Amino acid sequence: MKNYAVATDIKRALTGRGFVIGSIGVVLVLFLSSLEDIVQMMRIVQNGSDLANGYHAQLMTAALSSDWVTLAIPILCSLPFTAAFVDDVKTGFLKLYVHRCGIWPYIRGKVIACALSGGLALFLGTVAAYGLSALIFTPMELAAGPEETVYPYFAQFLLKAAVLFFSGAFWSLVGFTFAALAQSRYMAYASPFILYYLLIILHERYCEAFYVLYPKEWLFPSEAWVLGSLGVILLLAELSVILSFCFAIVAQRRIARG
Repeated sequence: MKNYAVATDIKRALTGRGFVIGSIGVVLVLFLSSLEDIVQMMRIVQNGSDLANGYHAQLMTAALSSDWVTLAIPILCSLPFTAAFVDDVKTGFLKLYVHRCGIWPYIRGKVIACALSGGLALFLGTVAAYGLSALIFTPMELAAGPEETVYPYFAQFLLKAAVLFFSGAFWSLVGFTFAALAQSRYMAYASPFILYYLLIILHERYCEAFYVLYPKEWLFPSEAWVLGSLGVILLLAELSVILSFCFAIVAQRRIARG
C-alpha cells in the first residue's frame, strides 16, 4: 500500500473534475483575452491580406501578459487538488487511509499530487491553446521566405508554459498549506488569490525595487533577473519545497491529534 500512495493521489488529482475545469479554463481565458486582436485579424483577412508569419504564437504570447491571465492563474491552479487534505479530514477518510499506507507516504503523495496537478493544469491548458491557435491561424499566415530565418516561436512559448507550470505548482501548494492550517475549503481556493494580489499591490504601490516576489515578473522576467526564466523557475521550485515542508509539519500534527 505504501508503494501506491503517491500514484493513487496523482491519479486522483489528474482525473478529477477540478483538473479538467482548470485546464479548459486556461484555454478559454487565453482566447477571451485575445478577442479584440482576433476581431482585428478577421478584418485583415476579409480585406484579402495575409497574416504575418508566426501570428498565432504572437497572439498567445500577448494573451499571457493580459490582465485576464493575471486574474485567472491563482484560481485555476487551485481547482484540482488544494482541498484534498481538508476533505480527507472532514470525511474521516484520513484515519483509514493513513492507517494502511503510513503518515509520510500519505503526506508525500498529497504534496506531489497537489503540485503536479496545479502545474499541469496551467501547462497543458497553455499548450492546448497554442495548438488550437496554430491550427486556426497558421493557414492564414504568410510562409517564411527561403532565406528568412524562422523564429523559434514554439520553443519560446514552451519556456513560458514551463514557467507557468512551476507557478501553478507553487500557488496550488499555497492553497494546500493554508487550507490545512485553517481546515477550510474556502481557504484552499481563496488564499492563493489573496496572496497573489497582495504581492502585486506591495510591489506596485510600496516597493517597486522588490521584483523577486512580483508575480507578473515570474512570467515575463525583466533584465534584472540574472538567469531570466531559469532564475524564475529555480525561485519557484525553492519556494514550493519550502511550502511542502510547511504542509508536512501541519499535516503531521493534524494526523497526530487524530
